[in-house]
Amino acid sequence: MKRILMLILTVAAINSTAQLVMPSVFSDNMVLQRNMKIPVWGKTVPEAKVAVVFHGQKRITTADKEGNWKVYLSPISADFNPRKMLIVSGKSKVVLKNILVGEVWLCSGQSNMKFELKHALGAKKYISTATNTNIRFFQADRYNFKPYECDNCSGEWNCCATNNVRDLTAVGYLFALEIFQKIGVPIGLIQSDFGGSIVESWMSSSDLQKWDAFKSDLAKLAKYKNAKGFEHFKKEETKEWFGELIKIDPGFKNKWMNPKLNDSDWVKINDPRASKIKYLKGHNGIVWFRKKIYIPNKFKGKNIVISFERIVGYEINWLNGKLIDKTHEMSSGRWHRRYSIPSTDFKVGSNTIVVCDFANKDRGTPGEPLFSLKIYQKDDPSNEIEYSREWLCKKGYSSTDYPKAPLSLRLGNNFLAIHYNSRIYPIIPFAIRGVLWYQGESNQHNPEDYAELLSTMIKGWRDRWEEGNFPFYFVQIAPFDYGKKRNSAFLREAQFKTLALTTNTGMAVIMDIGEKHNIHPLRKKEVGHRLALWALAKNYGFTNIVFSGPLYENFKIEKNKIILSFNYAKGLKTRDGNSPTDFEIAGEDRKFYPAIAKIIKDKIVASSKKVKKPVAARFAWQNYAQPNLCNSAGLPASSFRTDNWEMK
Repeated sequence: MKRILMLILTVAAINSTAQLVMPSVFSDNMVLQRNMKIPVWGKTVPEAKVAVVFHGQKRITTADKEGNWKVYLSPISADFNPRKMLIVSGKSKVVLKNILVGEVWLCSGQSNMKFELKHALGAKKYISTATNTNIRFFQADRYNFKPYECDNCSGEWNCCATNNVRDLTAVGYLFALEIFQKIGVPIGLIQSDFGGSIVESWMSSSDLQKWDAFKSDLAKLAKYKNAKGFEHFKKEETKEWFGELIKIDPGFKNKWMNPKLNDSDWVKINDPRASKIKYLKGHNGIVWFRKKIYIPNKFKGKNIVISFERIVGYEINWLNGKLIDKTHEMSSGRWHRRYSIPSTDFKVGSNTIVVCDFANKDRGTPGEPLFSLKIYQKDDPSNEIEYSREWLCKKGYSSTDYPKAPLSLRLGNNFLAIHYNSRIYPIIPFAIRGVLWYQGESNQHNPEDYAELLSTMIKGWRDRWEEGNFPFYFVQIAPFDYGKKRNSAFLREAQFKTLALTTNTGMAVIMDIGEKHNIHPLRKKEVGHRLALWALAKNYGFTNIVFSGPLYENFKIEKNKIILSFNYAKGLKTRDGNSPTDFEIAGEDRKFYPAIAKIIKDKIVASSKKVKKPVAARFAWQNYAQPNLCNSAGLPASSFRTDNWEMK
């Protein structure tokens, strides 16, 4: 302790004015990666000294001219004993508490990774027994879309407990639970995901330059190269766009935000959604809403928060004629609005709220607010009042030639590199064991590119983390009825191909748990378990477990039969004891017919009376299938095809 105190005093004396800022991924309750060098970084004043003390180690460095600094701690063995980390720069000091050392996995992808534990099959049991505080998680803020590489993303580490695992990734948590039970060290999950996201949104701009098809859009985004530049252009573009709207909208001309306005000609509505309001049918443009609310005496002199549960589109809000705030970014569309109101800006009794909601022609409908309006005391969210959904409504400007919002305001879920910039770059190079990835449903439109896209993303992440080829285990998308336009088997094939394109990867096959009319299968325990099998076998020394279902290897023709060989096919069998299902074969005419399939010496022998000279075979080659083929461990076989014929 004396040595640490002397170190603090020394660093403080070197620069007494330093202001220290740590990225959110460093917080109380975090788990650090064992047996690996541990990067610790942050910002302070330019060229200030910084000291980091943890687990008996101390590191001193000097920030660069922009104030960025980074040190590396030497590898540390797993440790259940809660520790403190001390970071000092001048008079600034950060103390992080309750830190464990164990295994850290990044969980990323789209909605099936986001899928909350509370919705999974068996959720009640998992939540009620979530008392292991040695499993911890960091959830990166989702609703932040930036076209440049961000220094930080909001979030914090939490210990798993029955009151907070409900919204945690089900796949990640069930993976962590099994790993902990098998290896007995603390487990940390970094959850960084977004529903409906395409793989291109998780790739860096530099990696995407490899594809000519992306260069035009990347060039448009390039001017927003950093936070300062982005804010400058957004301000200018917003001013210009908003200026156009004000000129053409009668609501602004006639001051519809005035609380004393005669609103007798406004339409009364009880469900303020455009699709539910006959009055708004066919309207494309601006919609105005207003409502009187009663604020009770208990809020007098208190700062409050006005909460709109959900609003779609861009909007501006007034309270008693005074501008509250505005949300212009498309990224905020559909999400919660929270506006802080000082005690001086409302009165006890009747108050008038006015909302001007914008839409634009490429969204096809006017704004569609779901006004679950609440107010609560800012320092006491539990002290809440909810108001009825009755509002007054009036059409503003309407035209098919509606001024389109500028690019800076339209950034959203599936812009190129958007999630990499906002949710991956900020946590690099936090030490991790590897990545769990569940994504692909949103890339049904381009399966021909997906394998290379995903492989490039994996390589890009690994290069930037500088930890070598860390394990990257992903989930093959489940069978689901996507309709007639696309066949998801091509996307599953692309995922399969990624195994050959990228080293140290593994694929959890879930052909047996798909749900025909639910793109989010509820059986997430199986998904977490199959990812855990890869990690246990490849990273944690469990040599006597089967970690993959049968994966197609090659074929040969013998007279009127096609013989299919597999990897991981020991004890090849069917789940139900019946003959293997969902096999098809084709001849030179490329017409596929259902095949009779038999298991012989861990191979499949397929034939059909309608195909005398087979040249190709396919297995479960459709959107939705329920094949029964598996190996001795009961792990299902992946869909596959032996041909490379055009995608149809």
